[in-house]
Amino acid sequence: MNIWLVSPAWSRFTVTRLALAERRWLCDELASRGHQANSVIVADDDNLDIAAEYGFHTVELDNTDLGAKFNAGYRYAARQDADLFVHVGSDDWIHPDTFGVIDKMDLEFADDMEPDDGGTIVWTPGPILIAQRRLLIVDLNRQAARRCQVKNRWGCIPWLIPRAALQPRGFAPIPKGLKRGIDGALAHGLGHKLNWVWQDAQHAWCVDWKTEMNLTPYIGLSHSLGDGDEQEAWPILSEFYPDALVEAAKQTAAAHA
Repeated sequence: MNIWLVSPAWSRFTVTRLALAERRWLCDELASRGHQANSVIVADDDNLDIAAEYGFHTVELDNTDLGAKFNAGYRYAARQDADLFVHVGSDDWIHPDTFGVIDKMDLEFADDMEPDDGGTIVWTPGPILIAQRRLLIVDLNRQAARRCQVKNRWGCIPWLIPRAALQPRGFAPIPKGLKRGIDGALAHGLGHKLNWVWQDAQHAWCVDWKTEMNLTPYIGLSHSLGDGDEQEAWPILSEFYPDALVEAAKQTAAAHA
């Protein structure tokens, strides 16, 4: 499986560096499990240099709308013969076990597939989209975390998209000119064509890092999506991620305190 993680990036360089450190570990871990894995970062600032430090590919594009950035990344990954496109922010961690289901399914059809760890399948004709219903939001400034249940229209955040889902749209599933709400727009654009697999079991498989520079403030997001009390972040992360990554996150948080 040739997996490509696609991210736009703008400013927030310490957060990008933290996220891409985890992504390097993620890609190396996926390689150890028999997959090809790489990432492309779409930016027009120092994030291009940060991506290169970690051995990732880059596309230079003016700081325009997110839809254009994601589409540019998809096109680049398509030229690298990507089988699976991972739609992910430059401020997110995704645990490699999120990808465990791909070894068990046919990316074209999977009507007899069983989900991992009690996840839910919504069956419609078409290829597969793997998503997370839950995520962990970590505020670097307060060094606190909140487990969240995503309550958007589709009830999940789309992550893993097979090549078959993008080909009919020419690798441009995101509406031109869209500046925000990128996850919901992707779900809206692709949902009628796909089987949804929700990876529910582990809340911390997806981590969304927040800073004062975020477009969506942490407090507002956690209040609208949150389903748990605020907790210290590091013990939660230590259950899922290597010590070196958690320590890097602590140092980044200290710099923001």
